[in-house]
Amino acid sequence: MKKFFLLFAVAFLFFLVTGCGSSDDGKNDSGDSGDSTADTGDTTEPTDTGDTTEPVDTDPAEPGDTDPTEQDDSDAAEPSDTDEPEDPAVMQAYSVADAHAEAVSKEIVEANTRLGLNIFEKLAIGQNENIMISPLSISIAMAMAANGTENESLAEMKEVLGYGEMDLPTVNEQFRELIASLVSADKDMLLEIANSVWLADWFADEIKEEFITVLEESYDAELFKADFGDDETVELINSWVAEKTHGKIDKIIDSIGPQTVMHLINAVYFKAAWSIAFDKEATFTDKFILADGTETEADYMGFKEYSSLNGVKYGDYLVSDQKVAGVRIPYGRDAFAFYAYVANPDYDTPEDEVIGVDEIISNFVKKGSFAGDMPSGAPNYYRIYLPKFKFEYKESLVEVFKSLGLEKLFEDDYGMSAVAPSLYVSEITHKTYIDVNEEGTEAAAVTDIAADVGGPANFPGFYGRRPFFFFIRDERNGTILFMGKVEKPEYEE
Repeated sequence: MKKFFLLFAVAFLFFLVTGCGSSDDGKNDSGDSGDSTADTGDTTEPTDTGDTTEPVDTDPAEPGDTDPTEQDDSDAAEPSDTDEPEDPAVMQAYSVADAHAEAVSKEIVEANTRLGLNIFEKLAIGQNENIMISPLSISIAMAMAANGTENESLAEMKEVLGYGEMDLPTVNEQFRELIASLVSADKDMLLEIANSVWLADWFADEIKEEFITVLEESYDAELFKADFGDDETVELINSWVAEKTHGKIDKIIDSIGPQTVMHLINAVYFKAAWSIAFDKEATFTDKFILADGTETEADYMGFKEYSSLNGVKYGDYLVSDQKVAGVRIPYGRDAFAFYAYVANPDYDTPEDEVIGVDEIISNFVKKGSFAGDMPSGAPNYYRIYLPKFKFEYKESLVEVFKSLGLEKLFEDDYGMSAVAPSLYVSEITHKTYIDVNEEGTEAAAVTDIAADVGGPANFPGFYGRRPFFFFIRDERNGTILFMGKVEKPEYEE
């Protein structure tokens, strides 16, 4: 009997030991399985899964769909940004930029707009060529130059530039606010403004320090002193221009005149994606009617969906009793936008009776602003087809400004005498570039104001641009070997 109980106890203990071992193994298996699940969860966090499994990508009919049009739309519109709060640093930058924008007065904006329209009218009306200017670039460059004028020349500048009763310190403060408002204005847009003052080294000491100080403080202008007689200086100026416009404008000057002692340069660079990109698959080729009635072809951009084009606006207007269509297409966060206006007559209007673009331009010039003609309707029931285009443009603005009433600036007795005696503007060169495509817009502009010094007392050298007398002399005793006069210099190899 004792033997039986002893065997029973041993068997019972063996069962307990083996049973507990199985249970522990089971627990370990369960624990390993739990760890594996946790690891899987780590590599497939909900936010990542949401980002990488958008409806279009998980469509069983189109696995891994990489349609370029849909990708472009995603990049341009960035719907995830609308679902998630903005980066606080970005919002702070917007707040600062917007505060500067609010500080810019209505008067300076209207003055710059009127100036742009007046210049554009002079350049564009009657010209059958692609033309683009940057009122911003021209206005900044001319504002810098205005600080070098005084008396009658300053009065003319204020009249032509539209400053009215504003004094120069007020104008400078307004441009300081304007430039600051464009910095960090939109994280999806690159807008850069650069200013520089280039001085001939031999003349630099003649420039009044107050002039340089104003340009540095209000316009953040860089100061350079260089040998204007050295061809390398031309390369340096053009390299600066190329850098500030990201290579889109690689040259603004070909040479420096012998009397030129200063260049005031403004450069503007702009690159932005549409808030909602055009669909590349919707681009098509169709006819384009030229001003003379002949036809060519153009690539037209469009959208697949018109019901959700947030920010895109359409409007109809009457100009000379004909319908003109206007469109607004926003960039980035909708703080900047592209506008276009085109004649859109009834179908039964003969082509030779359709108003031209010059008439549309003249209508805006007459008003002096764009107020009242800003597209504001949703485009749900309309179609928007914008041609792709890219071109560059260059023009001298001297005669344009003279036609607007600016004369003293170009005379050596007045000009920029507040900077140095006999200093005047000899040339104003404006150059632009633009590329408009399905993704967005890239544009650049440079305005160069060249200032010369007049009067022989201020010119340390010989400039044989008129008939001259010459002779050859033996310096030992004063014997004249040759003597002559040059009325028309000619040379043949």
